[in-house]
Amino acid sequence: MRHLPGIRHKTAAFAVLLVSLAGMTTGCLGARVAVQAVARGVPAAAPFFEEALGLGVDVLVGEALALGGGTKKGDQPGLYGGSRNSKSCAKKKLVRFLKDPSNRQKALAWAKVQGIGVDEAEDYVKKLTPVVLRNDTLVKNYDYKKGKAVSFDALLEAGIAVLVDRYGKPVVKCSCGNPLGAFKHDADRADVTFEGKSKKWKAYHVEKVVKIEPAVEVATYKLVDIKEENAGLERRAGTDGAQDKPLPDDPSTEEAAARVPAVTGMPAQEATQLLEDQGFQVQTTDGASGSADPGTVLGQDPAADEQVPQGATVTLTVAPGLDPAETEPPPSDLPSSSPTDDPGATAVPTLTDEPVGAALVDQP
Repeated sequence: MRHLPGIRHKTAAFAVLLVSLAGMTTGCLGARVAVQAVARGVPAAAPFFEEALGLGVDVLVGEALALGGGTKKGDQPGLYGGSRNSKSCAKKKLVRFLKDPSNRQKALAWAKVQGIGVDEAEDYVKKLTPVVLRNDTLVKNYDYKKGKAVSFDALLEAGIAVLVDRYGKPVVKCSCGNPLGAFKHDADRADVTFEGKSKKWKAYHVEKVVKIEPAVEVATYKLVDIKEENAGLERRAGTDGAQDKPLPDDPSTEEAAARVPAVTGMPAQEATQLLEDQGFQVQTTDGASGSADPGTVLGQDPAADEQVPQGATVTLTVAPGLDPAETEPPPSDLPSSSPTDDPGATAVPTLTDEPVGAALVDQP
């Protein structure tokens, strides 16, 4: 059967359109992300630092003590565990290694991952806090290969000791000193593979996997005491277990707290977006404006920097009138497409008069 050239071209174009739409649908659903399981107590395949240096040790944590899975803020009570044993992560040894001239290449690669200069490494490490993961945790892990830091998405098993930064994010795996970054995908997209010694990982439950997001700067961590049942520890950021204060109860039963950001003086739309991005609910009420621009936040309740339960409602008092960002654009100057008032005139069809996809169908 012979095909006319026009039909062939339009059919091909239609096929391309279908393929493109299929690709868009797949993208909306979200592709699975390959994630490598990293079990506790298993030596890293390509460590930055020899594990014989004794930078840190992993521990066994009770599976029943873990929180439920999902996305967690880095300051959530009970997210991490710890003990008053300061040997869980030896920061001084890590600093000595980074400062050793013979390790300069590794130190440069390590500092680059952390987003700092190599000469800032000592001060950076001093401000980190050693903790123990209580949930299987998604991260971006970095190995050291051929003089460079090589990244891969990883799931660290509960019980692995890490250093967290001032926002509660894991940034160093203690046993080998390898840097860690944030897992950039949704937690439910992780496709975890267990290879080598990680196949012995028997307590994996997908519903307990967590992804950790940065909190507002953390002053104190409330940890679960991994050595004493139903007890906790209060650890000041940047310190190790030697300075911990005991807590009588397991902090993981506490309601997670969040610090309210300062939004007074901001446009209401911008303030609302900021608060919602941090997990707060937002309500607005009109207030006496004085000389404030319409739509400006005049006050907030709770006040800035106040600690409240995560997901709490923040009420904004807003100057009357529309926020300039919410005003509608001015009407277009283009002529109207409505029918002419002259009954004898012929209406000119617009582009929208042609059905969608008409270019893909043969005309009679």
